[in-house]
Amino acid sequence: MGERLRSAIAPRFEDIEAELAALSELHGKPAGTIRLTAGEHSASTILWPAMAKLLPNYPDIHIDVVVGYGLADIVAERYDVGVQLGEQGAKDMIAVRIGPDMRMPVVAASSYFARRKRPKTPQDLTRHDCR
Repeated sequence: MGERLRSAIAPRFEDIEAELAALSELHGKPAGTIRLTAGEHSASTILWPAMAKLLPNYPDIHIDVVVGYGLADIVAERYDVGVQLGEQGAKDMIAVRIGPDMRMPVVAASSYFARRKRPKTPQDLTRHDCR
């Protein structure tokens, strides 16, 4: 009976040893899939150039980039990273600057600003008719 049990489970131990050996080969090597979401501008000007330099050195890393224009719920949608402009992140998220400050013009007819206060900060735009 013992011999029968040994012959039945011995191949499984060999499989386990082979898997453990394969895992030890990966030790210290970054591997896996990173899911991230970003706007089109951030993806094209910052993320793609950075990944083009990084990924050839780490062939076992795969990047899943979702380009969108809305704010994603990073946790609920199971992203590892979310790239957003300005201070739009949730208060419990850790924010790290990855690019330079951006300057964007505000354009309106002089008649519009004749009846509305000119914005001085991006937050002021929430009180304006932006399209």
